[in-house]
Amino acid sequence: MKQTFPLLALLIAVSGAQAQDAKTKPAAAPKDASYLLPDGRIALHGDEALAPVIDALNAKFAETHPGTKFAPMLKGSATALPALAAGATAIGFVVGEAARPDLRAFKAINKHDPLGIKIGYAGYGPRAGGKTPPAVYVHSSNPLAGLTLAQLAGLFTSGSPAGDINTWSQLGVTGAWGTRRVHLYGQRDDGDFSTSLRLARLGGMPFAGHYEGLADDAAVLQAVAQDPYGIAIVDWAEQKPSSEGVRIVPLANDAGKPFAVPGKDDVARGVYPLTPAITLYAAHPPKQPLDPVVKDYLALALSDEGQAIIARFTDNATGFLPLAADDLKAQRAKLKD
Repeated sequence: MKQTFPLLALLIAVSGAQAQDAKTKPAAAPKDASYLLPDGRIALHGDEALAPVIDALNAKFAETHPGTKFAPMLKGSATALPALAAGATAIGFVVGEAARPDLRAFKAINKHDPLGIKIGYAGYGPRAGGKTPPAVYVHSSNPLAGLTLAQLAGLFTSGSPAGDINTWSQLGVTGAWGTRRVHLYGQRDDGDFSTSLRLARLGGMPFAGHYEGLADDAAVLQAVAQDPYGIAIVDWAEQKPSSEGVRIVPLANDAGKPFAVPGKDDVARGVYPLTPAITLYAAHPPKQPLDPVVKDYLALALSDEGQAIIARFTDNATGFLPLAADDLKAQRAKLKD
């Protein structure tokens, strides 16, 4: 009997060590994962602007998952969802949000929506050496104080639930602008930026009949600079002479909320409505556990360490910023079982 107690203690100790080892052993990619290359590397597809962030996250991930290697294949945000739908990437890296057609195609192939996790913000400005994220511009002499997203939809689309807006007086602008019709400018509604913004942020309604679609953002800014009654929604913009004579209109998500601009402070607080996010997409069938390696990677990106990595690239050309506290909490909740 005396000898059984040491034996029992040894068995318990071994069992406990095995359980602890299983608990701390880093997740590995399933051997049959379609995103694994022949040499065992994990393929990653998405936006090339995110390359420095991805490289830093990959290096940090390898510290806790020894032997894990990645193969970033970054050829644009538009490649992320098609690769994910085909099982060719573990994660799709997108600046902004995936295009509606790509999301529909993913669902048609996989019979479920992808999981989208925002890990940071992309872009703030205007600033020298960096681009300004999507914004609304008017002539520099226009006294318009700001717009809500509902007003923006009423301006640029036809049939908005809040009603169409046609004159400056409907926005509270008086003086020479009061009775004048609002002149709308933007990129062509050809499936790219303007189409995506109309579908995602303007209620999906068609552009107003007097909306003038131009070839590119430089032409749009020039048109507004020459038209005191013009207003435009512009994609990423660099500080160039073409932006002289215009100013950015502050925006608010809802009536009664403070207006915000795409400057660093408002973007960092998560209050500028048109800020593009850094969005990571993963295939996650309903009622099934998330791929363990993918889950660990997403958790790293949302960890304090991951957010500090994103903050390293605040001053690069795009200007990445970590998530505000409320947004970070909401994204972390998506990973809870």
